[in-house]
Amino acid sequence: MSNFFVILVSTFVNIMSILLLIYVVISWFVPPYNEFRMKLDQLMNQFLDPIRRIMPTIGMFDFSPIILMLLLQFFESIVKIIF
Repeated sequence: MSNFFVILVSTFVNIMSILLLIYVVISWFVPPYNEFRMKLDQLMNQFLDPIRRIMPTIGMFDFSPIILMLLLQFFESIVKIIF
């Protein structure tokens, strides 16, 4: 059972990491009114907004995706250590 939980968390982290990477790349090239980008923005902002409230942007740079990626990796590591 614990092995299943580790695989589940690892899969979640991998999917979120891929979506986060797609989110960042698409934000550079795809206009904000694109339907796919709007759906991806809506999904990713649920995870990024709490980080943005705590950590303000520095100039015109938004480091919240990097922080989210680090938190996801940290969460996965903790789960692997515990289980």
